[in-house]
Amino acid sequence: MALVIDRLTAGGLTLEAARLGGGPGPRIAVLGGVHGDELEGVLAAQRLIGALGTRTLHGTVTVLPLANPPALTAGTRAGADDENLARVFPGAADGTLSARIAHAISAGLIADCDLLIDLHSAGRRYRMPPLCGLPAKGTVGGRPLLDVARTTAFPFLWAHGSVAPGRSVSHAEALGKPWVYFECGGGGALREHDIDRYVTSVLRLLAEVGVLDAEPAPAPAAPQVVVRDGDGNTDDGIVLGASGLFVTRCAAGDAVTGGQILGTVHGPDGAVLETVRAAAGGYVMMLRHDFEVAAGDVAAIVAGTGGGAGTGGGAGTGGDGAA
Repeated sequence: MALVIDRLTAGGLTLEAARLGGGPGPRIAVLGGVHGDELEGVLAAQRLIGALGTRTLHGTVTVLPLANPPALTAGTRAGADDENLARVFPGAADGTLSARIAHAISAGLIADCDLLIDLHSAGRRYRMPPLCGLPAKGTVGGRPLLDVARTTAFPFLWAHGSVAPGRSVSHAEALGKPWVYFECGGGGALREHDIDRYVTSVLRLLAEVGVLDAEPAPAPAAPQVVVRDGDGNTDDGIVLGASGLFVTRCAAGDAVTGGQILGTVHGPDGAVLETVRAAAGGYVMMLRHDFEVAAGDVAAIVAGTGGGAGTGGGAGTGGDGAA
């Protein structure tokens, strides 16, 4: 399969996207590295390019592994302008560097795609269970997107009734385009099974929408849970009111009940300054990994299966989550 490098200009930066295929069929855009401390998506996107090079494509797949070079070079969530790239889409051609990057991706990839796949992860400060996020009522090729996502290797599917503005997926939503995003891992570690899950799941999605011929189904994720609360904005969850050391009492992906203790914040003398509880039952979809916390940081997100408001409690927003 011939590979063409598309170069997107963003300020003084050049973003290199690998375009494969080009014949009749769906046009798929895949992003990795929107945040500089989320390398699972970068590695998976790079492997995906190699995997697609040996397959026949019915359509076009364009893969941008390094969506945010300044942040990736620094190894931090944001680049030198300290802007979260996933909060400034669709960006602006004359804006900050992050806004220009978002504009280049919006105009060069998202505007022309039939499906956007954005590969994230929990970064250094958080942990998340392996999940595929998607619009609850979204469709692709006339099929419910949730049914398509069920063929992936993710144990959690997060079906959102709405998404906050500024993300790549919310821009796709505004354009009427289907989208999914992946999350996993975190804590500053890279895990082979997470990267493999990303690659095999993208290949499955491509097969489901007709870009690839029959692709072997990944090992079933059991149990596969569909959660519906919240919009996936990981800057919004249970917000800490105290600074100190955060000691967790659960793990990402755990099922919890309303009122259950998720963790405690301790002062220098070991005294408990704050007890963090789930406001409602559900699953822990994000959990603080870095033990040093400050008031205003997000401690956790708990999402239930009913589509209500049970996002885990806490008032306000804060922290620097993953998606």
